[in-house]
Amino acid sequence: MDDLTARLGALYSAVVSDVLDDVGFRHATMAPALHGLGAPARMAGRAATLDVIAVDVVPDERYTVQFQAVDRLRAGEIMVVSAPDVPSAFWGELITTRAMVEGCVGAVVDGYTRDLRRIRDHDFGLWARGTHPADSAGRLEAVRGGVPVTCGGVRVEPGDYVLADGDGVVVVPAAMAADVVAAAEEKARTEDTVRETLRAGAGIVETYDRYGVM
Repeated sequence: MDDLTARLGALYSAVVSDVLDDVGFRHATMAPALHGLGAPARMAGRAATLDVIAVDVVPDERYTVQFQAVDRLRAGEIMVVSAPDVPSAFWGELITTRAMVEGCVGAVVDGYTRDLRRIRDHDFGLWARGTHPADSAGRLEAVRGGVPVTCGGVRVEPGDYVLADGDGVVVVPAAMAADVVAAAEEKARTEDTVRETLRAGAGIVETYDRYGVM
């Protein structure tokens, strides 16, 4: 894990989202339909992207682009999957096993997963719409990997930073990640001060007027 990813992982999605709002990047948080389903309650990493479309014919060769993308994963990456709302599972436990061997820390799937009980046996973060037992073959097909995608309503480019926790998923564009993380760390420190000030009995109005954080 690189230093910037480690620092991002020590933060929380709300404070990072606030900083992105402050710099005018107001569409960085994914739709609340994506829930944390895996064992870790939080994860941070660089995006490896995969674009998926709806199909209605089972191909002669199944999962080709999907498997290629999984085999290309690198340590510290998070697989970010853009998919239409088709009732079938694009992610599962065997793919999780292979992704973990490559050092992938988790996946954000704008769709469904299966094998959840077994996935939860692994130290693997997974955010998705929910679960579904049906296989993706003949329903969903990965068509391109390593390209910009829209996942949960957010544009994600390969290499962008992703932070997911109990509040949701936030994406930090790679070009602004260093500045955003530094600003979020400073805001988190200010929030710590505000918390102690409120605990000491200060009013919320005067505390906000003093620190500008709430």
